[in-house]
Amino acid sequence: MKFIATILLILMMLSHATCGVLLWRHRKETGDYSRYIQAAFSWVSALFALTFIFRTWSETTTADGAFFEPEHTFVPIFIQMICFLYPLEVIKPTVSRAKVYMFLFAPLFMLVFVGMFAGIEYTPLYTYDDIWQHIGKFDVWFRIVTLIVMLFYCFSLFFVPYDKKRSGADSRFILMYALGFSLIGLLHFSIQISHAYWLILLHQVVWTAFFVAVAYYELKERLIVPQTLMVPEKIVVNTAEDKLWKQILILLDDVENWRNPELNLISLSELIGSNRTYVGEAFKRNVGMTFVEYITRRRIDYVADSLRKNPKANLKELFNYVGYRQRSTAWRNFQKIMGMTPTEFVESLK
Repeated sequence: MKFIATILLILMMLSHATCGVLLWRHRKETGDYSRYIQAAFSWVSALFALTFIFRTWSETTTADGAFFEPEHTFVPIFIQMICFLYPLEVIKPTVSRAKVYMFLFAPLFMLVFVGMFAGIEYTPLYTYDDIWQHIGKFDVWFRIVTLIVMLFYCFSLFFVPYDKKRSGADSRFILMYALGFSLIGLLHFSIQISHAYWLILLHQVVWTAFFVAVAYYELKERLIVPQTLMVPEKIVVNTAEDKLWKQILILLDDVENWRNPELNLISLSELIGSNRTYVGEAFKRNVGMTFVEYITRRRIDYVADSLRKNPKANLKELFNYVGYRQRSTAWRNFQKIMGMTPTEFVESLK
């Protein structure tokens, strides 16, 4: 087990250090502090992995020590607080950051401060009998309550409202980040109450995979939010005198919901106050396309027209502006509509 743990920790240290370097090299592309934060956090994680390599061989890891050690109860909460910084920078909450920080950070910071600097003498707990015998002591139940609070906060990202149009990531990535964040917290909680060595190994694997996945998305998939948005031209569509279709066009054109990353047939039908079947039929009747085909073509046509006017335009900003938050989806749809990749299309314009 010791050799397996060492190999995993070495891989963890190298992968986190590499992710940090790559994110730092491209830190200025986003126009926000997301890559600064994630790069710094990657290097901190690499440093932790290095220290745990030495601790594994000196047999002072969590699996070999006492239950609810202060170091493994309060330090992870501080790390949890840092974990919030990156998603809050990316998802653009609809509420003020001051409120988010107050509700998310203030209680955690207070627990860390009391637990680490209040001079509490902690009772060593090596068995479940020890926990039960000392359950009435302040230092014991305080640590247990702290772990429960940390477990609760693992799921808090699911409840942070965000602006879908301004968000620098699509809803799928936000969901996956929240799930990964929750899984890491659950594993840490499980380690603290069981000291199972296989859980420690699994925690290392998940932690590493989580950081690599975030770095990959940040560098390859995320379409950067443009700092200045172009004013879209009015797209005229020749349609029949259809009352429902007029309502659809008003919503898509005047409110510009065609650029909404979260727009789908169901949400569009609810906004209009109609049945999804009628709305879907209106698209087929008036433009001969399904809702998805129409929105996709409209977005790609806008990108293509913009590139024809300015071949040097930033592709990522254009795709982000029309509603895409994931590079692979945008590139795939462009190639499907235009018959070539965005890069090939720009080359053809030259």
